[in-house]
Amino acid sequence: MYFLSQFKDMAVDRLAWSAARSAVDAVRYQPAHVKLLMACSATQADGSQRWVDGVAALLARPSVARWLDLPHRGVRSVAAVAARCFGPTASALVRFSSGVAAAAADRLSALILESALRARAHPGLLVPHAHDAGVLAVDMRGFSQLTLALGDTDDLAGLLEEYLTALTAVVERHRGLVFQYTGDGLLALFIAELAGGPPGRMLDRLVNEMCPVLHREFDALRERWRADWQAAGRPQVAVGLGAGLSFGRVTMGYIGPYGKKQFGALGEPVNLAAILCAEAEAGTVLVDRGSFERAGFEPLRAKTVRLRSRKLRQRLEAACLHYGAQRPVWLPTAQLPSPAESP
Repeated sequence: MYFLSQFKDMAVDRLAWSAARSAVDAVRYQPAHVKLLMACSATQADGSQRWVDGVAALLARPSVARWLDLPHRGVRSVAAVAARCFGPTASALVRFSSGVAAAAADRLSALILESALRARAHPGLLVPHAHDAGVLAVDMRGFSQLTLALGDTDDLAGLLEEYLTALTAVVERHRGLVFQYTGDGLLALFIAELAGGPPGRMLDRLVNEMCPVLHREFDALRERWRADWQAAGRPQVAVGLGAGLSFGRVTMGYIGPYGKKQFGALGEPVNLAAILCAEAEAGTVLVDRGSFERAGFEPLRAKTVRLRSRKLRQRLEAACLHYGAQRPVWLPTAQLPSPAESP
């Protein structure tokens, strides 16, 4: 009887673990499958560029973007009502169920396109392959203090959702593909074929059009947060946005362990973008000077900063562009505890 009881407990535990792992995998973040197909098929020399241009132009239309956002807004409304009426567990169930349904619908919608492209290109359409691309890394400044001030609450999760949603919308409006979220930041990929022009023109648009919009969106969010915190008597935390941008040869496709591969990108531009983002002050974008030459774009007349990278064991020269508020001012309506004093 003892061994039977032990076997039963082990079986139940294994079943519970498998169910939990499957639930997480079912809603694990992945870029839209149609966009992955567009990104990878645009790099194929098989005449796929025509349909890529057509689909990209269609998705970029404001009316189509609003229509595609309707299910997301509907789920948020239903989840909010469920939270008010039945508590946070009901809200989480609504969001989880919608995530599973959205993932299934995304795979189904891309099935026909993927089958056609696989027949014309090669079986491994999404296997890792090399291609020139721009990589953007974005990160919030002051997030640690913000976490300390708000605590591990639903408010922090809601703030992150609002912040990442706004930044993702800007990236996608400029035909970028977010392939990874890094807590309070993100990594995005930009391909010239999707941008509808040569690499130099794409880099020009990223630097002079997208980056200013990113900072304006964040500054607007921060002002609203500051007003809400002040009205609620909460501590005013100095937060800002830093970004790094690089262009060059990357390896992109499904990357990772067997059975859990996710779309991603590897290579020097990814490392450079992350390093530049870490060094960028609030309100600035750092673009490594080598990107302009690699993209065939005339270097910007901007302040040059020289950074020493221990990881790359070399000095980096980057153009420093100021687009947002550089030095957010502390408004000490309440005293924040230091990390040493926090529990």
